[in-house]
Amino acid sequence: MKRFVAPVVVGVIAAVAFGVWWVTTRHTATPEVLEGWAMPDAGGVAISLHDTADASSGEGYIVAGAAWVGRDNMWHEGAGGPTCVGTDTSAKTRVRLGVVHAEPGEGIGRSLVVWLRCLD
Repeated sequence: MKRFVAPVVVGVIAAVAFGVWWVTTRHTATPEVLEGWAMPDAGGVAISLHDTADASSGEGYIVAGAAWVGRDNMWHEGAGGPTCVGTDTSAKTRVRLGVVHAEPGEGIGRSLVVWLRCLD
């Protein structure tokens, strides 16, 4: 009986250690939801987000590659920017963004737009 106790104890310790490692090394990110008026760059791959339609300055975000929902309520994905925002640098579109803040690691840290929804 003693011959079986040691392997069982080692197995339980290994399972607990693996469980602790798995829980502590998982990475999850909950996006911060922002809403405002987006003004695109000429290429449609970046926007400045403004608090109001008449605000002159805003926070800049790269939106190329983010999943997006147009006014038709259809999801789109791709390398380009959301076409519902357009490329007219003088127009502002009401949007909601899902933004994840990436900490500096191997590269620089920045805010990443993971999804964008164009609003009416």
